[in-house]
Amino acid sequence: MLWRRAHLIPRPGRYLVCAALLGLWVGAGAQRPEPAVPAGVRTVQIGNFQVPREPLPPPNRRALDGLGVMGPCPRPDAPLDRILYDHLEGQGAALSCGNAFTSLVHFPDAGPLNPSQASGPLGAYEVLADSIRGARREVLLENMIWDDDQPGRTTPAPGALIAQAIAELRQDVRDHPERHPQGVTVRLLLGNSVRVDSLLNPESSVYSAARHLLLAGVPLAGDTVPGWTLELANYTYFAPHDHAKLLIVDGEDVSAGGYNISWFHVPLRTRGGRDLTDLALRVRGPVARHAVAAFRDAWLHSRQLHCPGSVTPATLKRCALVSDVASFPLVWTSPPVPAGSSRVYGLYRRSGYMGADDAVSALFGAAQTRIDLMQSQVSGTLRCSLSLLAPGGCPFPAEHLPVWHAIVGAVRERGVQVRLVVDYDPVLQLETLAFLAGAQAALKPLGLQHHVQARWSGTDGGLHSKAALIDGQMLTVGSQNLHFSSFGDRGLNEYTLATSDPAALAAAQRTFDFEWGRSRPLTLPSWLRP
Repeated sequence: MLWRRAHLIPRPGRYLVCAALLGLWVGAGAQRPEPAVPAGVRTVQIGNFQVPREPLPPPNRRALDGLGVMGPCPRPDAPLDRILYDHLEGQGAALSCGNAFTSLVHFPDAGPLNPSQASGPLGAYEVLADSIRGARREVLLENMIWDDDQPGRTTPAPGALIAQAIAELRQDVRDHPERHPQGVTVRLLLGNSVRVDSLLNPESSVYSAARHLLLAGVPLAGDTVPGWTLELANYTYFAPHDHAKLLIVDGEDVSAGGYNISWFHVPLRTRGGRDLTDLALRVRGPVARHAVAAFRDAWLHSRQLHCPGSVTPATLKRCALVSDVASFPLVWTSPPVPAGSSRVYGLYRRSGYMGADDAVSALFGAAQTRIDLMQSQVSGTLRCSLSLLAPGGCPFPAEHLPVWHAIVGAVRERGVQVRLVVDYDPVLQLETLAFLAGAQAALKPLGLQHHVQARWSGTDGGLHSKAALIDGQMLTVGSQNLHFSSFGDRGLNEYTLATSDPAALAAAQRTFDFEWGRSRPLTLPSWLRP
């Protein structure tokens, strides 16, 4: 959400925007056709923003477990794997077997951490584009933000590259139908979040995606290419909006991370790029079916973009977002084909479905030796963030999230070492400092306050990652910050992948060590020191 992107707003407007959004926050059967907005969901309209009055209905849990067509997936032996498996039993655990780690995708680009990663003017977006071009039957892309082109600049936006990849896929369907015997369906789902250049219009991203597709030669209606289907939708609700960042290809290949389709994640060497550091975890195998079900659940709470066949980039206002979103069935006719021997877990959470919150807390609480964190932003409760200047910081445990209770508990009980690299922001640093002060004060009576070490990210463009390594044995990468906005019944839509794959763990440890090595000291101000 924009609260966590305040460093992306010009400084004079940060306080005003953050205060306004906090005020808004406070005020505020899988094969069967389902309505876009489930019956009984009461909402309140605040300007252009639609806010549910209560948590949304839970998703189809059987769909998240692959609809029961997966073969045996036994309970794992490794302790951290067992925790995730047990929390996801009946809701995705059956899909954790038979997966394979593909890569850790680095934004804006990989540099020395992964020289083999595709690069170019738009950096890591080349990886996403290549994945889309290689699709054989389906592309599902879910993201909070889709930036438009920048006035006066000839460099294409990242969304233009994604649209061009979709155009090339469409051309391949037209010219080589034998490669796509089932046809190809592309669905783009945007998160109904405001952008820095469009603070009052949460629909701007879906219209920017539509414009880029039209400029790439992809019709939004009346397409005559046999076997080709394109659908765009925008999530219905603003608080909470959809914060997940997913790309799923052919129900087999999935990447999840913290990146938006945004200029901020473009390399600084490219005009308009802001060099914002981020990560995505890419895997193959049965777990992709869990991601498909999570995507579909968000899709069913969205509004679909309908356009006349004659629409052009100049007449996009003729399109409309309507609530009769075209549902799509989850029909798996056979068990998924294993892609490897690694365990990978999909963690999906949203308003009305918060099991992943408990799973994440239990995972961190089970740490035996160390927890390494790369986080865009951390916080206590909302009340903690509304009282940033209170002497001593946020009191523990009253104003800390359950996930931080679990982490502090692991420090108390087993002396776990916690290292945190967190994004630095001149304004929002107060939130981080108040939270850390409370956590360290709770540990000081035991002499363990130095077991929680925190540093400001040393990146020039900022840190936007949401990643963790627990005991060097489990990696999580996704969209969920350890922040109040990502937990609880008013929390955002989030998706995280977790894996114990040795190659993924090694790649993530190299990344963390690199970020820790270039980070800067974080010192609590005098009034916050325990």
